[in-house]
Amino acid sequence: MSRVRAQAVAEDGGWSVFLPGAPISADGSTFDEAITEMVDSLREYAADWQKRLCDAPNHRRQRGLVQLINLNDDDRLRAWLIEATA
Repeated sequence: MSRVRAQAVAEDGGWSVFLPGAPISADGSTFDEAITEMVDSLREYAADWQKRLCDAPNHRRQRGLVQLINLNDDDRLRAWLIEATA
């Protein structure tokens, strides 16, 4: 789906998921919870990007990521995140 690769890290009895180079991350007590939170974070970022962040110089390059988020449902985003962290 995208060249951006999510990374997941087990730490302090939980999980963190993030996208290197993008200001999006999520945490959860389990891997599944962290992935679910990351899907929510992706949706929030895409909405914020469309409202105001698209004009910010440090966010302009995220257009492709925002398109990926908007063109896929939560199940596809979840599958992409899980595949990217494998």
